[in-house]
Amino acid sequence: MGQYGWKIRNFKAATVYAKNAGIRDRYDYTMAMLHHSLFSDYLHEHGMITDKKDESTRDIICLDFGFGLRSYEEEVKHLNAMRQSAHKKIKDQEELQERLALIDSLEEKVHEKKDLFKKLSRDDIRREFYVNGTYISYYSTDKESGEITEERIYYKMLYRNPSKAKQGSVMFIRDELYEMAHDWITMGLNKMLPKKNAKIVEISAYAPLSASAIEDTIIIPMDDVLILEDQDSFFRTVADVVRVKKDQEIVRNKGKPSNSKPYCVVEREETDVKNTLWDGMALIESGIMPPWCNGMALLRNHFFKACAFRTYIQDFLRDYCSEHNIDYETFTIKDMYGYPHLAKNIKLITTDNATKFHKFKDIMGGTLTAAYDYWRCKVEENDCIWGIVKTDHPSKLGEVQQMSYQMINSLPTTKKDVYSIASTSVAYVESLKVNNEEFIKFLRNNATAVNHYEMLADLYEWNPKFADSRMFKTDKTAIISRYVNKLRKGKITVVGDNLTVCGSPYALLLHTVGEDWNTDPTFQQEEGTIQCYAPKFEDGEYLCGIRSPQNSSNNLAYFHNVKHPLMEKYFGFSNNIIAVNCIHTDVQSRMNGEDFLIEVFNKIGGISGS
Repeated sequence: MGQYGWKIRNFKAATVYAKNAGIRDRYDYTMAMLHHSLFSDYLHEHGMITDKKDESTRDIICLDFGFGLRSYEEEVKHLNAMRQSAHKKIKDQEELQERLALIDSLEEKVHEKKDLFKKLSRDDIRREFYVNGTYISYYSTDKESGEITEERIYYKMLYRNPSKAKQGSVMFIRDELYEMAHDWITMGLNKMLPKKNAKIVEISAYAPLSASAIEDTIIIPMDDVLILEDQDSFFRTVADVVRVKKDQEIVRNKGKPSNSKPYCVVEREETDVKNTLWDGMALIESGIMPPWCNGMALLRNHFFKACAFRTYIQDFLRDYCSEHNIDYETFTIKDMYGYPHLAKNIKLITTDNATKFHKFKDIMGGTLTAAYDYWRCKVEENDCIWGIVKTDHPSKLGEVQQMSYQMINSLPTTKKDVYSIASTSVAYVESLKVNNEEFIKFLRNNATAVNHYEMLADLYEWNPKFADSRMFKTDKTAIISRYVNKLRKGKITVVGDNLTVCGSPYALLLHTVGEDWNTDPTFQQEEGTIQCYAPKFEDGEYLCGIRSPQNSSNNLAYFHNVKHPLMEKYFGFSNNIIAVNCIHTDVQSRMNGEDFLIEVFNKIGGISGS
């Protein structure tokens, strides 16, 4: 296997249909990647054929349902449009004649195969392939005889690629591997789904979690995993409440039908907003995290996903036992299913919101306990291997972070404030103009395979007098000008970073040992602000938090950084993690229901603390 996984082909589904129907000579495809994942590891161990030379496989393909097929009449019309376009755009007569000859040959083939053409939308092709699958023909030529042989592989739809679902990309697998693969990725639930009201959407969303690209794996025995029931906290505040109202005409007619439809209204009123304290979050014992992980590890398993934050779980449990005269060696804690776990063995603490199998309890035994037993068995069959998708890391820009125009437009600023916010970027542009060494750093940082930044930097370092040349000065002016235009689109930099959010983590430790999580001493309710713990920033500092991606102009939070000793003692957070107080605050509603990325900026120009 390659560094990132196995190379596969990403076919345009419409071209596959057309080629197999005989109206096209070849498939259109690009190379893609079956990323290293728990699923790809399982396939490799259970029959997936791979080519070690180019680290590829034909057993898995990706189909992209981006467009449909034209009818015969539409195809002829399309070719005529191509012919007219060629006359308008191609001035060279020899080139034009070559282009027209190609179009004529294509049209001749279209006429020959007139009866094979059929208008199909991309959804028509999708339905056909989802239900019946499809085949791909692979051709090879014998070097000695020159004989061409065809290998025809039939494929069935396996799952939708979560990372490219909006583009319509779907993973298909060789027919012979389908039953085995589908059974593993769905934990066998595919065979239990009822014929009516089956949770197809849910299982399609959660089954591919084990196919998520991972950087590494970690073994956590199930006895060391404690799953608790999540808790809700409420906050009384004024909010815009959206309701569906019936037309007044319906009321006037005393319930008699009317042609008017119900409509939505927004009413501002005092109401309770809810925080689910540890939604999608986990605490992981620091000692079992791989060295390359920083403050958190994004975990995946069968129907499971959670962001696990580095915690000294065992230190907390030892201290708790010591303070309460409990024998640490025999102390047990029950999970939400009623099973006891030795406290000294607990390495991962999470809640039911991280476990997606709960949604299928009706076909997994009928109770949550039976569903847990089934899920646990499947995890143990895979040797309790968990995938680590990623960890947190600092900004590529160092101590600053790039904003967007949406973020800037959401801030309550004056014209003077905007200049203050942009001051860091303005100062940087001025330094690029007068400091060639800083400009060379900029070239290195922004060099790509298609621009000439690397060449300019190399020429300058080979001979600094190159900076006096007309070429260098002209290019430097143009490059800085392009950068300034980028800044004008809102891509300015401020002091801050992307931080991964977790909610009231010490409260989860209290909940683990049966204490009242409402008594969490690490955070307090504070008028006009929400307390947080962010190692990157100074104790007592006030911060501006902006949800990323930002869904609405109200996705702003005013944080007060409080470094409580208990947070310092029991959590090994990096500078790219922030813990926020979810108890009796509106933080989740304010951030559009974030489940534990947020961008946090401090001292945004002159408006920090406003």
